[in-house]
Amino acid sequence: MKTVDARGLPCPQPVLLTKKALEKGENELEVLVSGDVPKENIKKLCSRYQCEIEEAKTSDGWRLVIRQKGAPREHQEESKPATPQTGAPVTLLITCNKIGENEELGKILMEGFINTLPSATNKPQRILFMNEGVFLTTEGSPVLSALKQLEEMGVEIRSCGTCLDFYNLKDKLRVGVITNMYDTVEALTSGQIITKI
Repeated sequence: MKTVDARGLPCPQPVLLTKKALEKGENELEVLVSGDVPKENIKKLCSRYQCEIEEAKTSDGWRLVIRQKGAPREHQEESKPATPQTGAPVTLLITCNKIGENEELGKILMEGFINTLPSATNKPQRILFMNEGVFLTTEGSPVLSALKQLEEMGVEIRSCGTCLDFYNLKDKLRVGVITNMYDTVEALTSGQIITKI
């Protein structure tokens, strides 16, 4: 039986590690997690597969034993198109390096969000970074690896040139390309736009 030790790992790592093991065809899997939140998230993930799951409390969290009863099946939600308009491109507009108002929590959430995007069933066509969002595409960003992975998958990564200049970051851009306001307007007026990031 393969063991996935996800104790102490931040969201969404326990789910991603479990998903990876299931997709490799592991018929029986032991997953160790530290708390209730990762346990429940993994149980939700397992509902997308033909799995049965046993859970047992441990001294430092939970032990989950997952058994696949058959080949993984696509979850109904995963088969839906990314937008109400079939085939319409999705553009993410990220204007800050955090989600929400709380500085510490917001940065943790943004890091988790972007690091999870490469595993998403429906990926955006492009991600536009403006204002403080450009700190995510430049040297020192904690999400450069995920953004480079997305770029390799065909997702366009674009950073506002004016914003890079304003923050003196143009020579520190490490992923994607520099864009201008005309290209940004064209991108934001064609297809589905998600701006609440």
